Amino acid sequence: MTVARSSLFASSLLSLGLLVACGDDGRPSDDDGITTDDIGTSDTVGTSDTESSTTFGTDIDTTTGCDNPCGDECCGDGEVCNQDTQTCELDCGDDEPCGDPAMCCGAGELCYAGGCIVPGDPCQVGVCATDTETGCKENEVCDGELGLCVPDIANSNCTYQPEAGVFDPVPRFTWGVRKNRNCMTDADCQKEEVCTAGTCAVTWPHITPEADDNPNHYQAVSTPAVGDLDGDCIPEIVFNTYNGQNYTTNGILRAIRGDTGAKVWTFSDANYRSDSGATPAIGDLNYDGIPEVINPGQGSWLYAVDNQGNFLWQSDNYAGSGKSGSPSLANMDLQGDAEVVYGRTIFDSQGSLIWQGTGHEGNNGSVGKLSCVADLDGDLRPEVIAGGTAWHFTGTVGTDFMGSQLWTNGTDGFCGIADFQLDGIPEVVVVRSNAIDILDGVTGTKLAGIAIAGGGAGGPPNIADFDGDGFPDIGTAGGNNYVVVQFDGINTMTQLWQADTKDGSSQRTGSSVFDFDGDGRSEVIYGDEWYLRIYPGVEPDCTLNPPGPGCDGNMTDAEILFIDINSSRTRAEYPVIADVDGDFKAEIILSTNNESSQGNIGDAGIEVFEDRLDNWVGTLPIWNQHTYHVTNIDAKGGVPLVEENNWEVPMNKPHNSYRRNSQGAVENCAPDLVLQDLEQVGMCLADVTIKVRVCNQGCLGVGPGVKVTFSEEDAGVLGTVETDAAIAAGACQTVEITVPSPGNPPFHVSATVDDDGMGMGALNECIEDNNSIGPKEMCISIG
Repeated sequence: MTVARSSLFASSLLSLGLLVACGDDGRPSDDDGITTDDIGTSDTVGTSDTESSTTFGTDIDTTTGCDNPCGDECCGDGEVCNQDTQTCELDCGDDEPCGDPAMCCGAGELCYAGGCIVPGDPCQVGVCATDTETGCKENEVCDGELGLCVPDIANSNCTYQPEAGVFDPVPRFTWGVRKNRNCMTDADCQKEEVCTAGTCAVTWPHITPEADDNPNHYQAVSTPAVGDLDGDCIPEIVFNTYNGQNYTTNGILRAIRGDTGAKVWTFSDANYRSDSGATPAIGDLNYDGIPEVINPGQGSWLYAVDNQGNFLWQSDNYAGSGKSGSPSLANMDLQGDAEVVYGRTIFDSQGSLIWQGTGHEGNNGSVGKLSCVADLDGDLRPEVIAGGTAWHFTGTVGTDFMGSQLWTNGTDGFCGIADFQLDGIPEVVVVRSNAIDILDGVTGTKLAGIAIAGGGAGGPPNIADFDGDGFPDIGTAGGNNYVVVQFDGINTMTQLWQADTKDGSSQRTGSSVFDFDGDGRSEVIYGDEWYLRIYPGVEPDCTLNPPGPGCDGNMTDAEILFIDINSSRTRAEYPVIADVDGDFKAEIILSTNNESSQGNIGDAGIEVFEDRLDNWVGTLPIWNQHTYHVTNIDAKGGVPLVEENNWEVPMNKPHNSYRRNSQGAVENCAPDLVLQDLEQVGMCLADVTIKVRVCNQGCLGVGPGVKVTFSEEDAGVLGTVETDAAIAAGACQTVEITVPSPGNPPFHVSATVDDDGMGMGALNECIEDNNSIGPKEMCISIG
């Protein structure tokens, strides 16, 4: 038999491949009568008896018995000729072969990630950081391209432990109006600014309010709230702004995108101006799956807008005083809609006042209302805590809802809740009038107290394990110092460390905590009148054994992890930590202002910082209110019917914290990106299209924009593309690239994920040496 090779070249459409093949490929060997000596130049295929011929582009002498010619091959039993590639492949009927080696999927199966699987039920597509509910069963994930549940390939043991304290915060974007700062060198400017022609200039995206978007309202002194309002997988930042020095009146509420700072909406109705120093609350009050925003007005009332910034209601008036507070959202009767708690007042989901207490309001001096909501007595129903008073509730909202005082002790102040004795019973922390007190959560009895070093009224407390000993500690800011104190669980509080700060204005500024590097010790994020700082949980020398000379209880700027120019007149605001851009990793979000002589060295508006080294661990995409404590809200903004106790969950390692965000289910969880199914799409013409499947085998998702670089063995880099959506843990996404033909075929193509085209990656993964696939032979030349 004589076989002639055609000069055609065609695509090599490689099917999904991971599993083993089913049986022999059926192709004839050299022993079957086809050798290189049999190759000729005839363009026809003849039959042995009739001498008739059929033109195939490749002629085969059928006297040798080949009934299924294909390019320079003769397909055997169970094979079919792929007309694009002119190669023999397994005959799977209307379906393409699956895997490498190839196999045919059975009835009800489909080829997925190189193997035949029985898919699950249809599922919700677009799973991302803000929406992890898919409708799939345990050990399944939703494949967004198929719209079906598929086996979960995520590895819950995939972790990455960054070096403690090693990170490099840089601005992701800023919003507002920049301050014109003169400079001689870059050192005179904010981090990442450059000194250009004597002026500090940004090197990151900065968004200035448009001329038709109330451009004079750019000052911000409220704690930003973070949540995904529109369900697009990217959280919004919601905050109040003001003009001039109207830091408690005439506020305008804004929502901007958390990834770019672009405007989402502005609520500027002159009839409903806000307390511009107040913190809005985000939550789904009526359980329709869409969150609302509740904001303190400039009078003695609240107002609500929907997720698109449309006005919903103005509340009844409340009694009392205090500015720069925040609502707390909770379901007070464990049924129906959620309620809005503001100080010692409770409103229903439509703003109607349903209960109001007397006495404490959650104020420290003139700043407040900030109240806590928690089940102190273990009956599942939440209590309201404002300053040194707690109230208990009975009945049903709308019928017989009533409140009564559970206990009261001392004066008003700012609260926090945690279990300091690790006995399952919470304690209440109250910061008030230059003191930090711990009260028994059930009886209100004062267990211990300590003065704030350096004086000052004291800011809202944050609670976390600062030193990694397994017990919660307390941090707060005074007028001249930031202090961290410990409680011995009996009757004594001691100071762990203090740091010099500058807050002669309010002396009540808030702060937050987060374990950025996952080493078990929480870091403090605090902004005073001049600077944003990240403090380690303990002084570095205190981690040595034996402790070094710097372990002296005085945290200096030489010991801190990060410092940058920040500007604020200060109220009760603080930076928050959340995954604000949908990349599953932590960012810092803070407000700034510069209209006061006490804090005027920086810009005014909103700033978002991320870690250039990708060493910050994962966290939740929400921080919905000033008294945020993880269990009070879910990632989509849902208010729980019955809130789990922060100090009891998760069971193996409870949050037991306040004003601190969580890593999630697995500590130091990391992605593990691999590539599968590198294929050529269609035929090789002047352009070649190649696709590959990006799969995340880790336990932490990645956001959109992951780079995938394609290269060819001789031509080098062909190009780089980016994923266009988040890839949750266990999920996959296909990307493709079209490039000019890189030379003479065949081509040997490879692809690498998390590669910018110059061999540099952006993500820290649990496995770093499995990001590539190939080379694969494509555009096989026939002849």
